[in-house]
Amino acid sequence: MAGKRQRRTEEQMIKDLEARIASIKAKAERKKAKKDPALKHISAALRSLDKALGETEDSATRQALGEARTTLSACLSLGGVTVASSSRPRGRRMSRDAEAMSEELLNYVVKHPGERGEQIAAALHTDVGTMRTPMKKLIAANKVKTRGQRRGMTYFPA
Repeated sequence: MAGKRQRRTEEQMIKDLEARIASIKAKAERKKAKKDPALKHISAALRSLDKALGETEDSATRQALGEARTTLSACLSLGGVTVASSSRPRGRRMSRDAEAMSEELLNYVVKHPGERGEQIAAALHTDVGTMRTPMKKLIAANKVKTRGQRRGMTYFPA
């Protein structure tokens, strides 16, 4: 049944340990930020800026928020806290992505009625968890009907 167990090389073990050390250091820095009230509020402001950056589409607003984020990051680094760069927005997926997924799901269900969630997810190259929220919104808006329960549930256009 089970194949042979693969043993990790020494390099892989060292790499895993270094990653663990880095995560422990990051946790210690977060703990330090929680103790200092000023750093705590700056961290909260930074998280709010990240959320705002993820929600806005206006370029001038994005630029202003980016500059404010840079300033707050500098303040945190003076306090000895390292800040991860904001390469992607944190928190919830942006609404335009959810809307695009909803449209894609609705078009697929119209063209392929009676398929299960796993089949739809495989056809759209995503996973069932990603499509769950947009599909629930389509069902609530009476654009899609369902039959069955749980994994046997099939989707039909309303």
